[in-house]
Amino acid sequence: MNKIFEEVAKLPLLNKLLELTGIDGSYLYLLSLITVFSAGGTIVFLVRKRLKKIIEWHEIIKRARDLKPEFEIDYIKDLREIFIRTTAAEKSPNRYDNPGEVYKHTGHPYDLIDFMLKRSFNENIEHNKYYLVLADSGMGKTAFMLNLYLQNYSYLNFLFGKRYTIKLLRFQSLNADKPDDILERIKKMNCDNISNTILLLDGLDEDPFIFSKDKSVSDESAFEQRVSQIVTDTCRYKEVVITCRTQYFPQQEDDLYELSIRRDGRGRHKFQKYYIFPFSDSDVHKYLDRKYGYSILKYRHGRKKEIALQVVKNSKNLMVRPMLMSYMDYLVEDEKVYTSSSQIFETLIEKWLERESKKWKKESDRKIFIDALQKFSINGALEIYNKWITDGVLHISKKRAVEIACQCGYDLSPDEATGKSLLTCDANLNWKFAHKSILEYLLAKEINNQFNSKNCDFALGFEFAGMDMTRNFCLEIMAPTSLVSINYVPIKGGDFFMGSPEHEIDRIKERETKHFVRVSDFYFCKYVVTVADFQKFIEDSKYQTDSEKQSGSRIWDGKEWKEKERLNWRHGPSGNERKPDEYNHPVLYVSSNDADAYCKWLSEKSGKTFRLPNEAEWEYACRAGAATSTPFTTGDNLTTEQANYNGDYPYNNNRNGIFRKNTVPVNSFTPNAWGLYNMHGNVWELCSDRFDASFYDECRAKGLVINPVNQAKGSNRVLRGGGWDSGARDCRSAYRSSVAPDGSSNFVGFRLVFVP
Repeated sequence: MNKIFEEVAKLPLLNKLLELTGIDGSYLYLLSLITVFSAGGTIVFLVRKRLKKIIEWHEIIKRARDLKPEFEIDYIKDLREIFIRTTAAEKSPNRYDNPGEVYKHTGHPYDLIDFMLKRSFNENIEHNKYYLVLADSGMGKTAFMLNLYLQNYSYLNFLFGKRYTIKLLRFQSLNADKPDDILERIKKMNCDNISNTILLLDGLDEDPFIFSKDKSVSDESAFEQRVSQIVTDTCRYKEVVITCRTQYFPQQEDDLYELSIRRDGRGRHKFQKYYIFPFSDSDVHKYLDRKYGYSILKYRHGRKKEIALQVVKNSKNLMVRPMLMSYMDYLVEDEKVYTSSSQIFETLIEKWLERESKKWKKESDRKIFIDALQKFSINGALEIYNKWITDGVLHISKKRAVEIACQCGYDLSPDEATGKSLLTCDANLNWKFAHKSILEYLLAKEINNQFNSKNCDFALGFEFAGMDMTRNFCLEIMAPTSLVSINYVPIKGGDFFMGSPEHEIDRIKERETKHFVRVSDFYFCKYVVTVADFQKFIEDSKYQTDSEKQSGSRIWDGKEWKEKERLNWRHGPSGNERKPDEYNHPVLYVSSNDADAYCKWLSEKSGKTFRLPNEAEWEYACRAGAATSTPFTTGDNLTTEQANYNGDYPYNNNRNGIFRKNTVPVNSFTPNAWGLYNMHGNVWELCSDRFDASFYDECRAKGLVINPVNQAKGSNRVLRGGGWDSGARDCRSAYRSSVAPDGSSNFVGFRLVFVP
């Protein structure tokens, strides 16, 4: 050993160091001793780190065999390579606009993998049987499940006395031609001891059977039935963990998700919910350190890391999603400021097309290749969407992919798509997008393109159930015209009896004369205009509403009218200013003049025609054509579980209900047969007709009337549908009320008709 120290002491570098620092030469031996041990320690550290990587990779390969065909080894490696520990809590972070607010108001979330392994899966601690792990798209749900599965087999977990097995499956269909049911795969799964097995089920939102193909069954009912079926078929397992997008459990943030099926005669099944949190500032920096190297080692990727930090700084609210961070290499090439998710996805796709062209083509052929590949991607997205609608799968077969490629002038071969491309081919030869959100972005772009080319059929017929990110992208890309593609449904015209029959209880004879009407085709909005919608109009047009000009409005408190100053569209029924989480409620304190101004603005911005419905269109849509001749679209009665009205005044002496004394979000309750929400209650809806009690008698005298609109008599505008303050009687399909053109109140809103 002394010989080694002597040789080290002869190194010119050490002697130079002593000379520069002025240290006495007698310390040369000590310095050589420190150098030897430091070098040895560094070598041991690096060797141990490398051995750990080899052992970990060996474990991944071993476990990857168990996960086939659910997950491919390259996919597992990608999600394992740079994994920032998943943090979660029982309170949703989605109620806050930015990551800083999330951590400020919800406290510090906990490590979800540790929590699951040490508490939820610990038989010595009382816990739930079913768990929901919820997060938005790209927040790392699949990465969490894979790492939870792999961590379960780590040597540390054995030290805690693990006495169970664990299985991981995906809801996404594995069959290219016909959707296969995960429940069938579970039944066929090799499992020696079901009662001692934990089941991890990833991606409920990608389940082919989550929505019914039967249009008579609502999406909400189909969803609940499917989840109940999953519980029934998995209740023998020790615990079940399911991941899903948050949007599938609206208004469920503060309570356990309770199913309608009973649990062994002891109450009902309940899911414990955990919400994945966005990356914190330290998480983002930790991710970039692992990807590009620590600041001390800023050599090869130093510049990239600097740009990445700038991208994060400028787009902080967007770059908290692990999926977007994983594509950082695409984003650091241009020092852009991103203000929306759609801008990031646009850059991702542009960069991918450029890199693919450089990989496969010489410079002179690249533009043609990029155009062909882009066309193939869009047409592939449309084909996958059609497969999703018909079969519930998010991929197409290799044969079909080759056919589409040929049509687009793209010479497709399997080796031209890798696991890191946006479009991939898996081991089962299923062609799909690397992440569902990329598919949804391309669909949103196509909706916008087709809508602007005057072809509205695809945009207006698009099925957004199960494609919530497409809806979000449309709002970013197309606003305000996105209102059309997302919110409007085509109404096929026809004949119906308008007004109420003589035997209808509580009818007002002189206002509701029954007469025969023919209505032409039109597009009707699913929802009334929201506070958020109206805010865009005000900010863009600088319009001043009638209530603002009059310095106030009237409030009905359930007993009497009260004049209140400084009320406007920002306020709720009680006169308090709306909170951000109420901006999806109907806009109030707007007059018919304001509604007309909104229609004019939206028409000018979009190049389309928007207007208020006439009375005939409104009642035809409310009744879903000639389908209902009953007082309500719900039948002979309307409950407060079906609509928002004053439950102290039920219909026809039925039992009392709830009086909420407030509006509710515009997508609340089950829509009618044509997908229109809150046609009864919530807010009275303005129509284009002027109110005249005798107009219906005149129409009846003519026999069949076509598209009747009263613009000749009266000055007040017609109101329909009843509001949050109304008794059930006033919410009837045929009931008519009115308001002055400049009148505004805390219970009147409006809904639009779109004319292509």
